[in-house]
Amino acid sequence: MKKKSLAQSSQTIPAKTAARAASLQYSIPHSLECEIQHALASDAEVCLSSLVVHRTKNGVCLEGVLEFDGECPDICKRIKALTGVEEVINHLLVKRRMPVPPKG
Repeated sequence: MKKKSLAQSSQTIPAKTAARAASLQYSIPHSLECEIQHALASDAEVCLSSLVVHRTKNGVCLEGVLEFDGECPDICKRIKALTGVEEVINHLLVKRRMPVPPKG
Protein backbone atom coordinates (compact mmCIF):
# COMPACT_ATOMS: atom_id res chain seq x y z
CA MET A 1 0.00 0.00 0.00
CA LYS A 2 1.43 3.38 -1.00
CA LYS A 3 1.88 5.88 1.82
CA LYS A 4 0.16 9.21 1.39
CA SER A 5 1.52 12.54 2.53
CA LEU A 6 -0.55 14.73 4.78
CA ALA A 7 -2.74 16.88 2.57
CA GLN A 8 -1.89 20.54 2.59
CA SER A 9 -5.05 22.58 2.83
CA SER A 10 -5.32 25.77 0.80
CA GLN A 11 -8.47 26.86 2.60
CA THR A 12 -8.21 28.62 5.93
CA ILE A 13 -10.62 27.87 8.75
CA PRO A 14 -11.60 30.64 11.18
CA ALA A 15 -9.84 30.10 14.52
CA LYS A 16 -13.07 29.92 16.54
CA THR A 17 -14.59 27.37 14.15
CA ALA A 18 -11.43 25.26 14.15
CA ALA A 19 -11.15 25.31 17.95
CA ARG A 20 -14.81 24.36 18.34
CA ALA A 21 -14.48 21.53 15.78
CA ALA A 22 -11.28 20.26 17.39
CA SER A 23 -12.81 20.19 20.86
CA LEU A 24 -15.86 18.29 19.59
CA GLN A 25 -13.94 15.88 17.40
CA TYR A 26 -11.28 14.98 19.96
CA SER A 27 -13.30 14.71 23.17
CA ILE A 28 -12.03 11.17 23.92
CA PRO A 29 -8.81 11.32 25.99
CA HIS A 30 -5.66 11.14 23.85
CA SER A 31 -7.58 10.88 20.56
CA LEU A 32 -6.00 14.09 19.23
CA GLU A 33 -2.52 12.92 20.14
CA CYS A 34 -3.14 9.49 18.57
CA GLU A 35 -4.52 11.05 15.38
CA ILE A 36 -1.41 13.24 15.01
CA GLN A 37 0.97 10.34 15.70
CA HIS A 38 -0.83 8.12 13.20
CA ALA A 39 -0.88 10.82 10.50
CA LEU A 40 2.82 11.59 10.89
CA ALA A 41 3.77 7.90 11.04
CA SER A 42 2.00 7.26 7.74
CA ASP A 43 3.51 10.31 5.99
CA ALA A 44 5.96 9.11 3.34
CA GLU A 45 7.96 12.37 3.30
CA VAL A 46 9.14 12.20 6.90
CA CYS A 47 10.56 9.72 9.36
CA LEU A 48 9.78 10.45 12.99
CA SER A 49 11.34 8.64 15.90
CA SER A 50 10.57 9.00 19.58
CA LEU A 51 7.54 11.15 18.74
CA VAL A 52 5.69 12.49 21.77
CA VAL A 53 2.58 14.65 21.40
CA HIS A 54 1.34 16.68 24.37
CA ARG A 55 -1.89 18.66 24.49
CA THR A 56 -1.55 22.31 25.48
CA LYS A 57 -4.16 24.92 26.28
CA ASN A 58 -4.46 26.10 22.64
CA GLY A 59 -3.07 23.15 20.72
CA VAL A 60 -0.29 20.59 20.88
CA CYS A 61 3.44 20.29 21.54
CA LEU A 62 5.58 17.94 19.42
CA GLU A 63 8.81 16.37 20.69
CA GLY A 64 11.07 13.84 19.00
CA VAL A 65 13.38 13.49 16.01
CA LEU A 66 12.25 14.37 12.47
CA GLU A 67 14.30 13.04 9.55
CA PHE A 68 13.50 14.06 5.97
CA ASP A 69 14.70 13.79 2.38
CA GLY A 70 14.94 16.90 0.22
CA GLU A 71 13.20 19.98 1.56
CA CYS A 72 12.20 20.18 5.22
CA PRO A 73 8.40 19.90 5.50
CA ASP A 74 6.36 22.42 7.51
CA ILE A 75 5.03 20.04 10.16
CA CYS A 76 3.27 22.79 12.12
CA LYS A 77 1.21 23.87 9.10
CA ARG A 78 0.31 20.25 8.35
CA ILE A 79 -0.82 19.55 11.91
CA LYS A 80 -2.91 22.73 12.01
CA ALA A 81 -4.60 21.79 8.72
CA LEU A 82 -5.19 18.20 9.87
CA THR A 83 -6.59 18.92 13.33
CA GLY A 84 -7.71 22.54 13.34
CA VAL A 85 -5.72 23.36 16.49
CA GLU A 86 -4.64 26.97 16.93
CA GLU A 87 -1.09 26.39 18.15
CA VAL A 88 1.61 23.82 17.40
CA ILE A 89 4.73 24.06 19.54
CA ASN A 90 7.55 22.42 17.61
CA HIS A 91 10.30 20.93 19.80
CA LEU A 92 11.38 18.46 17.13
CA LEU A 93 15.05 17.86 16.42
CA VAL A 94 15.24 18.19 12.64
CA LYS A 95 17.90 16.47 10.52
CA ARG A 96 18.36 15.40 6.93
CA ARG A 97 18.18 11.66 6.32
CA MET A 98 21.61 10.23 5.59
CA PRO A 99 21.92 7.67 2.77
CA VAL A 100 22.99 4.19 3.80
CA PRO A 101 26.57 3.62 2.62
CA PRO A 102 27.11 0.70 0.23
CA LYS A 103 28.56 -2.48 1.64
CA GLY A 104 32.06 -3.40 0.78
